[in-house]
Amino acid sequence: MNASKWDNFWLGLLLGLILPALFCLAYAHTIGLHHLWQEGMFEMLKPVIGRMLLLSTFANMAVMFLLYELNVWKLAKGVLVAIIPYMAAAIILL
Repeated sequence: MNASKWDNFWLGLLLGLILPALFCLAYAHTIGLHHLWQEGMFEMLKPVIGRMLLLSTFANMAVMFLLYELNVWKLAKGVLVAIIPYMAAAIILL
């Protein structure tokens, strides 16, 4: 497999946006937040969701570090840029 074929900023951005969302969904399912979208529950669970988003950014940073070690620079840059909206949302929710 040729590394330059997969070394794409947009692919890294897509990966970086999808990975934390999947992590948050899996974590919410694990701790039983299936009732999150009921009336009034979102306001009560804002700090929990903010912490979940922060936790998911650490998973994204681990993937970025792995890509950095594999010398796939553009892919790592895309994952790094994708961390920004999740950090902003986490700061707003906390």
